Amino acid sequence: MFYEVKRYIQEPTRTATLLLCWLFVLRFSGLYLFTRGFLLSRLSLSNVNDCSSCTLTPTHKRAVFLIIDALRFDFISPNPPLPFNDAHHHVLTLPQELSAKYPQHSFIFNAHSDPPTATMQRIKGVTTGSLPTFIDVSANFGATSIEEDSLLLRLNTAGKKIAFMGDDTWMSLYGDLVDPSARFPYDSFNVEDLHSVDNGVIEHLFPLLNQNEKTWDFLIGHFLGVDHAGHRVGPSHVTMKAKLLQMDRVLRDVVDALDEDTLLVVIGDHGMDTKGDHGGDDPWETSSSTWIYSKSVPLQEIPSEALPTSLLPNTTFPFAPTSHRGIQQIDLVPTISLLLGLPIPFNNLGLIIPELFSRGDELERALRTNVLQIIDYLQTYRSSSSGVDLDGSWGKLSLERDAALKSREDFLQKAHSYARTALEVCRDMWAQFSMTLIVLGLLVMLSTVPATMIFSQHLETYDDQWMLDSLASSFIAFAVGGTLIYTMAFLFKERISISPYQLALFSASFNGSIVLAFRARITRIRIALTPSISLLLLQAIILFSNSFVFWEERVLPFLLPTSIVSMAFSLLSATNQKVQRRGLLYGAGFLLCVRLMSLSTVCREEQGSYCHVTFYSSSTLPSPALSVLATIIPVALTLPTLVRHFMKIAAADRGLAPTTIEVYFRAALLGGTAFWFLDWTENHQTVVSMEKTYLGETGIRTIRTVIARIVAWSMGVGLALWSSSPLNLAIQKQTDSTGRLSIQVIGFANSFGSFYLSFLCIIFSVIWLSSQLSGQVVLALGLAALLSYLEFVDSVRDARHPAQPRHYRLPTLEEVLPLALLGLETFYATGHQATLNSLQWKSAFIFNAERGILSPITVILNTLGPVIFFAMCIPLIALWAIEPFSATSPLKNRRREVVSGALKSLLLLSNYHAVLLVAAATCAMIQRRHLMVWKVFAPRFMLAGLCSIAVDVAGIAAMFGGVTTVVYRVSSTFQGVGQ
Repeated sequence: MFYEVKRYIQEPTRTATLLLCWLFVLRFSGLYLFTRGFLLSRLSLSNVNDCSSCTLTPTHKRAVFLIIDALRFDFISPNPPLPFNDAHHHVLTLPQELSAKYPQHSFIFNAHSDPPTATMQRIKGVTTGSLPTFIDVSANFGATSIEEDSLLLRLNTAGKKIAFMGDDTWMSLYGDLVDPSARFPYDSFNVEDLHSVDNGVIEHLFPLLNQNEKTWDFLIGHFLGVDHAGHRVGPSHVTMKAKLLQMDRVLRDVVDALDEDTLLVVIGDHGMDTKGDHGGDDPWETSSSTWIYSKSVPLQEIPSEALPTSLLPNTTFPFAPTSHRGIQQIDLVPTISLLLGLPIPFNNLGLIIPELFSRGDELERALRTNVLQIIDYLQTYRSSSSGVDLDGSWGKLSLERDAALKSREDFLQKAHSYARTALEVCRDMWAQFSMTLIVLGLLVMLSTVPATMIFSQHLETYDDQWMLDSLASSFIAFAVGGTLIYTMAFLFKERISISPYQLALFSASFNGSIVLAFRARITRIRIALTPSISLLLLQAIILFSNSFVFWEERVLPFLLPTSIVSMAFSLLSATNQKVQRRGLLYGAGFLLCVRLMSLSTVCREEQGSYCHVTFYSSSTLPSPALSVLATIIPVALTLPTLVRHFMKIAAADRGLAPTTIEVYFRAALLGGTAFWFLDWTENHQTVVSMEKTYLGETGIRTIRTVIARIVAWSMGVGLALWSSSPLNLAIQKQTDSTGRLSIQVIGFANSFGSFYLSFLCIIFSVIWLSSQLSGQVVLALGLAALLSYLEFVDSVRDARHPAQPRHYRLPTLEEVLPLALLGLETFYATGHQATLNSLQWKSAFIFNAERGILSPITVILNTLGPVIFFAMCIPLIALWAIEPFSATSPLKNRRREVVSGALKSLLLLSNYHAVLLVAAATCAMIQRRHLMVWKVFAPRFMLAGLCSIAVDVAGIAAMFGGVTTVVYRVSSTFQGVGQ
């Protein structure tokens, strides 16, 4: 049994797969440690503020708290930005009307929503008064219960009844605090549905408002239609106007139904960018609406002009003609708490809104209560396990605290200053770092680079036994090093700053990498500063410049042509004119495709007016341009023909290739295009006109969902059929004049590459489905560039080695680098950037209109699909235009050569991304206190980490699922012929 297992493992492709898996484990361990040190979460204190006397006399008995998701400030602003947009400016007008008519009762604020601007984080902010951390955005797909003190917990402790209707995220966070008889949650992730949630809120809201004997004290309603309209069609569409008009009508009815002792608070949890998305930190996303209205009780008796100006800062919305009163969104927490006569939640960092307490001495009492709560919180935090992070700022905070508490004449100004200083200190502090974990993680990631490099250089003489012995030694070092260090760390855990398992993981991974490197023949290492290595180092170095990170998608189109210059020179000096012309022609085709891809762009905020969006029809309308709509169907129809053309070069388009390429591949592409065409059709109809169509809105949505599922299922069926199908070959029998029979194998010269390309076309179809129409055009150009490049490389090899054209040569970094760059270029050209707000959330709802288990998968495919696909294409460099055997290389040797070549190409690609990851991580570590670390360097590090993971996993899948099947099929087909 043991020997059977050993023989199974010793198959070349399986040994190669084990090596790729092991290197992935080691690198991922380092990435995990670094991430745990760099992207730490804020320590949430479990303390509660149960001081019943730490509040004011309530002005209202009840409150209605309405969230209109993604209600950007300019949607209710009396002075909207220019140019005027009739889809969302002066549409929801009730707040400005009442504020103008009753200035002591109605107040509009431009509220700053701390990033990440995702719903779960903003709900947490407006209920606890705390700040989110950068990494918290990952929790938006699966929110968990909030354990810290909150406004809802204060209400519940005071015996108040909470009613809720709308976005079901609230139930995940506060489900146990809401009255079970007055909870009406609705699924929040069906962005296709603009009405169900809003209609549900309206259905349950007004019966509660109209009760004679109120069964509630705090009513929460969370509308989603505006947010979903933004995601679906953008803020400038007529559908957005319809939703805002509906919200205006709802608010008018709410005001009419309000009791005299009920406070109304209406907010947007965040804004939206010019395309209707959110999640990032640009001003459009962080500028949200806040409207507070008191029907009978005037909240302001002292006019604003009589208050110190430092208490009433103004902010200017982008391109607005005037500034407007601005607050921090978390300021709502202490404000609502005191207006309702409740203690302020313990972890709050917000500051009361002064206008709402300018009655007699109420403002000073409210501000003093607020400041004492913040002082108590900071002192408790400093005495916690994370309190050391406050040491650097404690002196400044203490001075401002003492000045505020001792002041009499200017208490308001100094108390306000102290509270805002505390907020800024905490914002900086919760960009906290564990340098120990950062350094340990960086060392592990760095150690995998030489280990991978040494192995890739050793593959010229592929030895299964040596490789297995090396893996075994590395695994033993991993296990022994981890166990010993964990035991020692556990015994002395009080003296180390990280947990024993983290230290053990470092020891295990670092030892595994070092042993793996030293198992190779170090004397054979050849390191030279080749043009390819120089280009890779240059790309890594530019990650240290925020300007180059801003414009990385413009840098790549220059790096790509540069990466093939040395190969082009080889063609220019070729003696064979036919090879030279052929190579230069395909090289020009490759560069043309790359240039056309670079024309597709989305813009970062930092690029300003120097960048113009071309991926969408405009910066404000998230739909494809008319040129894309006109060309995508011809592109989908002709792309399979192009693929088969490249197969025909070596006549390797026989067998099932015509069916796979001309029928399945074309149908899958047309299905993916039809899905997004239906999405475009649905989004560019008004709600009224869509209902009048023959199919209706629901019918179109159902059809496109069925199409997506058929394409996805067909991929599974296609892979199963491909794995059991014959090679793309044909047998031709001929009899000469003497009667002698000769057999010719048509497609023999590209047996490996053609069959593997069929496999890639099946994978490509699903990535095509996950990409929007503009992205599909880019993917088509990327596939054309790949095919042109393969023929270009084949011509370069013929030009460099005219005397030995059939001698197998392992791929080099020079050959792998252009495809690695092409993967990144395609990532940017398909509408992505190293920013959170470039995520295309529409792709989460391809297979279902509601949030499902496949939603994260389709978002990943949409975002990292190009990187994954071109990683799986890398083995083609080792397989393309390779014969199964030759006079100098029998089938058995050729099989090992091909596996060795495919493995080396994957190792080189993995190391390329590892170098970029180490550079991005080092930059993030060095620039961790840089002003733009969370806007530039941290997102670029996260992209590098995700790309590294995606490439390694794709490489494992390519070797295990693709190369293994190809090698087995070639071996079984020619068994006994090429021995």
